[in-house]
Amino acid sequence: MAEKTATLFTPGLDDGIREVVLATDWAATPLGEVSTWPESLRAAVGICLNNPFPMLVMWGPELVMVYNAGYAPILGDKHPAAMGRPCAQVWAELWPTIRGRLDGVLAGTATYDVDLPLLMHRHGFDEATWFTFAYSPITDPDGRVVGVLNTTSDTTGRVLGARRLTALQAFAEVGAARHGDTDRAASAAMAALARAPDDVPFGLVYLLDPDGRSAHLAATTWQSGPPPVPLVPRLPIGGVPDWAWEAISTGTVQVTRGLAERLPGLVPPRADALTPADVDQAVAIPLVVAGQSAPIGVLVAGVAPQLRLDEDYLSFLELVAGQVAAVVTDAQAYQAERRRSAERAEAEREVARAAVEVSVTLQRSILGPVELPAGFAVRYEPAARALEVGGDWYDVVELAQDVFGVVVGDVVGRGLPAAAVMGQLRSAGRALLLEANGPAQVLSALDRFAELVAGAACSTVFCAVVDRRAGTLRYSSAGHLPAVLGGADGATRLLDGAQSLPLAVRTGLARPETEVALTAGDSLLLYTDGLVERRHEALDEGIARAVTAVVEGRALSPDVLASVLVDQLLDDQEDDVALLVYRHPAGVAQVP
Repeated sequence: MAEKTATLFTPGLDDGIREVVLATDWAATPLGEVSTWPESLRAAVGICLNNPFPMLVMWGPELVMVYNAGYAPILGDKHPAAMGRPCAQVWAELWPTIRGRLDGVLAGTATYDVDLPLLMHRHGFDEATWFTFAYSPITDPDGRVVGVLNTTSDTTGRVLGARRLTALQAFAEVGAARHGDTDRAASAAMAALARAPDDVPFGLVYLLDPDGRSAHLAATTWQSGPPPVPLVPRLPIGGVPDWAWEAISTGTVQVTRGLAERLPGLVPPRADALTPADVDQAVAIPLVVAGQSAPIGVLVAGVAPQLRLDEDYLSFLELVAGQVAAVVTDAQAYQAERRRSAERAEAEREVARAAVEVSVTLQRSILGPVELPAGFAVRYEPAARALEVGGDWYDVVELAQDVFGVVVGDVVGRGLPAAAVMGQLRSAGRALLLEANGPAQVLSALDRFAELVAGAACSTVFCAVVDRRAGTLRYSSAGHLPAVLGGADGATRLLDGAQSLPLAVRTGLARPETEVALTAGDSLLLYTDGLVERRHEALDEGIARAVTAVVEGRALSPDVLASVLVDQLLDDQEDDVALLVYRHPAGVAQVP
């Protein structure tokens, strides 16, 4: 029988599903031994097993399941026991939803659903998921419907990503406003977060006290009244190990479990919730400000009981914490500005200096941590005459081992409105990169996002993915200046092979993408126009100066080269400047 079963596979195909199919006692299933299967069943199963796309065959009145390797992850813990079992048993929790669709297919009518929400129990809890899938009838030679072919795609990541981008967008108006004190700023941030209960059932902000030895509860997402259970008003709790305080004292993310038992009813179930499960997990994320050695507080965020706390979820929560930290930092700077204005008669001079706690502190708090992977260096230089925050940004995102997403962009305009827009675009771009999107996909999604954000239209972005192990750079540009790629031998080129229009200029624009090879010692420079653009001078002249500086500094470390670029090219610049330097290393094993 094993030999007969093995013929269902394409020669040379070898994956984990082969062993599962061969090990299944088909004689004990309603399908019987493989040697007795009708040709229509063998053909359908052969197509399914040898297709890389997630597929499932359900056969006979019992709808017995035979699936391929692409479908196995969808089953989660139900695999491999699901092989050869009736669909109604395997997907008992989905049966009320899918039964009518299957009955229709068995009657001869195919179905198609896009982003259908399904509550699956495949990892030990009721998990909210979304799927796009089709059910198609399988017929025998006489034309009778004898089975169902299911082709499916798990769209949970895309649906959650879009939902979380909308949640991050709510921070735009908070970031653009000025708040009288840090607690009010934290309350405004939590009011924005309260609009995303599906991803963050509750949120608490503890801010560090002036003595640095304790933190007080500054704000919660319970805006309309007190929470249903008492909350800890101050950290740390005397004599009791405190996981939230641990996040502040160590600067690391902390996770706690068991809230459903310790604090039942902390978040009352909503009428529109998929299931009335209690929140059982929470994450404590330190509020980190670039340039400061210690956190300024901690965000405690509840984890939705229907979602897994995976890397994408945690990254989203960290982006939320970054937005909260930026809002609080802005309030701190504003408080300091008001105190100086009241204490000194020469208020204008002091206000000007304060405009610089705002530009550097706020800009860099939005830009994120200053610790970068080896081989990268960045600089942000505000315009000397503007003395304000702006819309230029850079980002470096570790996507996998030796794979990094890099972005440099520029928002039209200046000041807090431009900085608020910049913060949203940066957060959105980072989230999209973390979902394993390529540069062109990121820019296409940012097009749609920018259409929803006032002031984001006509922003320019250069997005790339550096793969050290493969020695490649994939990039796409939305109206941005070409990056400079200089070799160790002094040869240079401008990366202008994937240019297109700025963001949100044309609806449905197809973004191009291209790839170049990287060799040991290559230097990559990404920059905004403030580095090369000068009044009464052609733009090409400024770019040529940048190319020369990269060539002459190719033997310098990335950090020193970044400083040299700032020293040599910035002379009374009239615009903010963000730049990113990358040096491709030697000795990285190449993927064949």
